[in-house]
Amino acid sequence: MKKSIVFKWFMLTAIIFSTMLLFIGIAQNYFFEKYYVNEKLDVLKTYMNEYSDTAAKKGAEAASAEFYKNKHVWITKLDEYGGVCDVENYYIEVKLDNEYQGNLRIPMYSFQGDYSSDVLLLLKVGDEVVIDTVNIADERIPYQIQNDSIGVVNVSLAYKLHGPNADKAYSHLAVGILRGTIAKAVFPEHVVDIQFPYNEQYFLEQIKEFQASLLADDAKPLHHTEEHSATENFAEYKIIIKPVVENGVTRYIFAMTSLQPVGEAISVIRQFYPYFFGFTVLCVILLAFIFSKWLAKPLIFINQITGKIADMDFTEKLPVRSADEIGQLSQNINYLSNQMEVYIGQLKQELDKEKQLENTRKEFIAGVSHELKTPLAVMKSCLSILKDGIAAEKREHYFQAMEDEIQRMNLLVVNMLDLAKFTSGTYQPEMAPFEIDKVITEVCRSLAEQIQEKNLFLSLNIDSQRVVGHKGLISRVITNFLSNAIRHTENGHVIVITVRSNGQAAEISVENQGSPISEEDRKKIWDQFYRVEARTSKAGTGLGLSISKEILELHHAVYGVENTKDGVRFFFSLPVQS
Repeated sequence: MKKSIVFKWFMLTAIIFSTMLLFIGIAQNYFFEKYYVNEKLDVLKTYMNEYSDTAAKKGAEAASAEFYKNKHVWITKLDEYGGVCDVENYYIEVKLDNEYQGNLRIPMYSFQGDYSSDVLLLLKVGDEVVIDTVNIADERIPYQIQNDSIGVVNVSLAYKLHGPNADKAYSHLAVGILRGTIAKAVFPEHVVDIQFPYNEQYFLEQIKEFQASLLADDAKPLHHTEEHSATENFAEYKIIIKPVVENGVTRYIFAMTSLQPVGEAISVIRQFYPYFFGFTVLCVILLAFIFSKWLAKPLIFINQITGKIADMDFTEKLPVRSADEIGQLSQNINYLSNQMEVYIGQLKQELDKEKQLENTRKEFIAGVSHELKTPLAVMKSCLSILKDGIAAEKREHYFQAMEDEIQRMNLLVVNMLDLAKFTSGTYQPEMAPFEIDKVITEVCRSLAEQIQEKNLFLSLNIDSQRVVGHKGLISRVITNFLSNAIRHTENGHVIVITVRSNGQAAEISVENQGSPISEEDRKKIWDQFYRVEARTSKAGTGLGLSISKEILELHHAVYGVENTKDGVRFFFSLPVQS
């Protein structure tokens, strides 16, 4: 027993701990990265909401630089055509010729090159330039600028419009050429002077890709926030593009974040797993063994004590050292031991009572013998008279007398057997709903001849009720009550049967006009062989009311007898079917 339960607890504990570790490993391996990405995107969305307010106050370019410096966030604001808003540090201003009189400010971040002074300073104030543009409505989006010696180009857009690898998705776009003279050029003098976002080449490439896709769709505004993934040099990035409407114009908050730190963390964790799980398995085995021993110890002791209780040894009790389920179990076993000891003592007392009951049975047999003496004596007398030939003219009378006594003896034996069955404690009647008014009607019909012989009047005040009980036994109770009433009602008087219900129980009563029952008789009327009439009377066996009492107690019914103004009333109640 000891080895068995310790082994079972050990295996269960080891499985539980191992399952927990496996779950943690799976969660870290498969869900931690996803959780980290979702958390980072949520933080980025929060920064985007803050950025909108800051950009409205300080301008998009200044807000982008501030967020990059303080929160290390790649974020900027784009116009309705996908270009960076509020460019103040990287642009040229061209005075247009011919019909396009006016100045055109061109942000330079989108053109080929590393945005160094060595390249951009080649575009000088006063240079005549030719500008290739994509034309959408009244907007001109430059994608190539040339002077006499050099040219700069937005590769993301130009290669999609022209060349052998041109994208058909852009073939419908209208293009044009503008000419003019550079009136103003704003460039950094040194590479170290370049500020965010113009020093983040990959971030700007993603902005140019978004601008190109937006122009391919004729700059139709987005209506929902979009999320994209990108990969550069084995590093993963997440991009969020959120449309915002300002004065009826849709602009965009463009933000990007790197997922490289979480990837490195997951890689390190996976390398650490073999060492971690190896050490953890050893700890699990040790802890499982200690835990199983500690948990099984009180159960083993409980098993030893219960074995003694099974051998009827109640001397040893379980110690109660805790208030948990084990402590409660120990208390309950101790209580059970005490109760069994008490019940065994009570059983001895019951054996003594059984001896007394045996004496009662002897008295009962004596009473039955006494009751049988009278009919046997009558039969013996009749047989003697018939044998001696005395009063031959009354021969039929004596035969009838003997037949009556035989029937009485038969009824007495049947009633005694039924009474023994009802009082045995082993008989349980089957309860079922039935209509009490129909049972009463059947009983009255069966006793109609006796009622007519005494010229009695039967009054029925009954309601149609379905009660719960044993139909046959309740019919017998009503028969006994009504027979008793017929026997004690003088000729020409009334017997009243009543059924009343309060919704939960129905009371059935049989009342007859006649002499009241004395207090002494009411106390003994339910006893076996007791009759109110003289002991020599041949009316009844003296067992009818005793049998009725046992039947009603089997039904747990309320019953009784009481004197009324005009006679005596027997009653009992049964539950009404719900």
